[in-house]
Amino acid sequence: MIVVDSSALVLFLTDRGSRGAAARRRIGEEDLLGAPCLLDTEITSALLGLARGSKIDPASLDEHFKTYQGLRVQRHETGPLLPRIRKLYADLSAYDAAYVALAEALDVPLLTADVRIERGVQKPRCHIEVITANSEGRCSRRAPA
Repeated sequence: MIVVDSSALVLFLTDRGSRGAAARRRIGEEDLLGAPCLLDTEITSALLGLARGSKIDPASLDEHFKTYQGLRVQRHETGPLLPRIRKLYADLSAYDAAYVALAEALDVPLLTADVRIERGVQKPRCHIEVITANSEGRCSRRAPA
């Protein structure tokens, strides 16, 4: 299992370049994904925003949502994570902190496409894998402190 944030899943669903391929490859290695329960709202907002801004074809929305709903995602309540989210909030948004806190609590890596998460966490307690646009289509990894 890995915890996956909305930025990684949006790449998985919509990007046809090397970053999307890296996301699909990494997510495809897992039988089960973990995420805070806010993931559904973030994915919905991102996909609708991309369609509204003509970044993706609005006609593709149904297919993107169908693919997303077919993923095995174990959703976790954020209540138990609030003390750690509050500590991480000095460097991250509460939303991003929820993903980091969950990965730490589950002792699994966090997959993200947002390099600000990797840079923002001073002493992560989990591996943070960032989907980059490198030539190999792989994810960079940062070990816990």
